[in-house]
Amino acid sequence: MADTGLAETGGFQSSYRSEATGSIEIGRIDVAPALREKAEFLGEAELGRLTGYLREVLQNTLVAADWHGVSAHETVLNVTLVDVVPSRPTLSQIQDMDTAHYTSEASGGAELTAELVGADGRPIGQYAFRWYNTEPTGHDTGIWSDTRLAFSLFARELTDSLGEAPMPRRLSESR
Repeated sequence: MADTGLAETGGFQSSYRSEATGSIEIGRIDVAPALREKAEFLGEAELGRLTGYLREVLQNTLVAADWHGVSAHETVLNVTLVDVVPSRPTLSQIQDMDTAHYTSEASGGAELTAELVGADGRPIGQYAFRWYNTEPTGHDTGIWSDTRLAFSLFARELTDSLGEAPMPRRLSESR
């Protein structure tokens, strides 16, 4: 189980109280208050889109690592988006700022925290993650390209930190 400090531009940090013993289900994906305030500037719809992207990448990564599925002893992963930075201006930013244009590039990324909670309601693990691209990535970059990459990096670091997945006991197998 990895435990690394957060660097200035990025990093992953995990701490565990016990091991996850079964399927990991994705619970709440919350937005930190400071980011909720920033949503007015980014556009309200953007946060909904981002939480959907995050849920999808987490689920796909946990499934690929055999950590996600129906289990009698499920654990729940609750995630909080602390900050996001787009790689290009959002539609709301373009409409609100005279100088913003879609061709403008920025170094985007994201910061997240998460908690893994056991079936008994007790915390199993806590995570902190931050990654921001240090250079604009080029003309093929979408609005949330760097943020989505940050979500993928977080999901991989998380599953790597969990170690080998126990084969979840399927409800249909337990009968």
